[in-house]
Amino acid sequence: MIRRITGKSFTSSVSTKLFILTFLSVIVLFLVIGIFGYQRLFEPIRQNNEEVLQGSVVQVENYIKTLMNSIQSQLIFLSNPVLYNKMDEADYMELIDNIMTYHQEQIHSIYLIEYDKVKISSPYGYRFYITPERIEEIKTQTSKTGFWWSPPYSINERAVITVSKQIDSNRVVALDLNLNALTGPQIIQGEQRRIYLFSGQGDYLSTNTYLAYPKTFQDHLEMKDALQALTLTSGTAFNTVHTSFGNYTVLSSNQNRWDWFVFSVIEESQAFPLLDSLKKQLVLVLLIAIILAVIVSVWITNYIRKPVTAITRQFKAAARGELEARIKLKRNDEFTHIADGFNSMMGNIKSLFDDLRLAEEKKRHHELKVLQSQIHPHFLNNTLNAIYCLGETGQTDEMCEMIRSLMGLLQYSTDKVGDIVTVEDELRQLENYVQIMNLRYGDVFEMDIAVPEIYFNTAIPKLTLITLVENSIFYGLTKKEVNHIIVSGKNTEANSVLLEVSDTGPGITPEKLALLTEETGTPNPYKGLNNLGLRNVQERLSMTFGYPYGLHFHNEPDEGLTVTIRLPIGELREK
Repeated sequence: MIRRITGKSFTSSVSTKLFILTFLSVIVLFLVIGIFGYQRLFEPIRQNNEEVLQGSVVQVENYIKTLMNSIQSQLIFLSNPVLYNKMDEADYMELIDNIMTYHQEQIHSIYLIEYDKVKISSPYGYRFYITPERIEEIKTQTSKTGFWWSPPYSINERAVITVSKQIDSNRVVALDLNLNALTGPQIIQGEQRRIYLFSGQGDYLSTNTYLAYPKTFQDHLEMKDALQALTLTSGTAFNTVHTSFGNYTVLSSNQNRWDWFVFSVIEESQAFPLLDSLKKQLVLVLLIAIILAVIVSVWITNYIRKPVTAITRQFKAAARGELEARIKLKRNDEFTHIADGFNSMMGNIKSLFDDLRLAEEKKRHHELKVLQSQIHPHFLNNTLNAIYCLGETGQTDEMCEMIRSLMGLLQYSTDKVGDIVTVEDELRQLENYVQIMNLRYGDVFEMDIAVPEIYFNTAIPKLTLITLVENSIFYGLTKKEVNHIIVSGKNTEANSVLLEVSDTGPGITPEKLALLTEETGTPNPYKGLNNLGLRNVQERLSMTFGYPYGLHFHNEPDEGLTVTIRLPIGELREK
């Protein structure tokens, strides 16, 4: 039976990809072995070593040139007659000390010769060690050209040269340069590169060789004698030196203005490491092959494991009821078809659930709207009886005011225009409701409204404040003292407006509060304005504005109940 695969390319198959990846891995492995073998067998090892040695010599010579130019610039600066004449001795001494501090590794000393003696020096005591003959030589040599570089000489077993610059016919600035700094460890890094510096006459100047061990010091003495002999012969740039401690390849150069010889020394075993290099490269190729095989294997495993893990995880999430579960794969194979089918299925399920949720919310909104618009007959009967009593007693003004309040409240409660009003509208109708309740129950309660005007434009579901105040009035009837009810506005939180309805009634036990806030089907037992209760108010707030908004209760027995209403912040009006 022949099956035809349609709708996808040949290369999108998982098995095809695995074959291609494995094949390419073997090819890459052989290519790596061939490239390394070619480079290490046929590449001129000596040329590589010569480049390394040449780099050491060039590095030292460039440093010497840079340092000498810097020293020369310092002397030109210090010998400026204008600078010298404007500065007193203390300032000039401080300037010299600063230069010494900055170049403490390179400069041995700086001093000013005035007439036939040293006037200023850094370090201070150095002036007492300069002989009159030396002073005379410096003055004489400097006066010929204005700038003098002395031949190398020793001070306390340290090789130095003197560089001097004339200020005027009577004054000369000079400094002694430490030649050991020209080959110090800060210039050449690594023990395999040994640098030696000799004068053109064959005098040893400095080295970077670490001389703390007897063996190293003895090898240094033999190497110094051999290199000194090379400076006196016209050898080639590359030479071989033999000491009691080994054979060395030496590169020499004297391409500088002082005709100094710079020698770079390296052991021959390091210069021609053919056998060691081949062994190391074979081990390296083996390690690379192992690492490459591990990487390819892990990659192939992950290529299969990751989509399977992702699909399994999202299936489990869907089984837990997480309708937002989706499989995200950036590939083009069979796993993508599975992921697309799962995502499509979850999208359809979520749409069905959203439709059901929307239908339930609409149904609940309708139920709440019905509860809101159903005026309780007992409330109307009791209010009309109170109005009748006002008429019987001849209190026509109070009766008219009561009728006006009742009409406004009934119109506000049964209005079909909308369920969301402003806080200002709610407070206006709350005053009508309180006036009616005061007529029915007398002075058993008092109410104060302390809501700032900046909250008046905030949106609120209709009858929210009236229902909460009604709850406080009825629960306060069991208390002998006057129940003081306060409707206030608090400082706003981030994106929220807080309103509070608090009373000084007896409070509500936790059991009764739970009953009022959890059971939605329980009718209002107090025969108030309508059948809206605390639970219904909470549901209206959550369905209208979202989960973060609603009621928060703070109840203390015998000290009253405080209900906080959290509303979304709207357009506020300044006072």
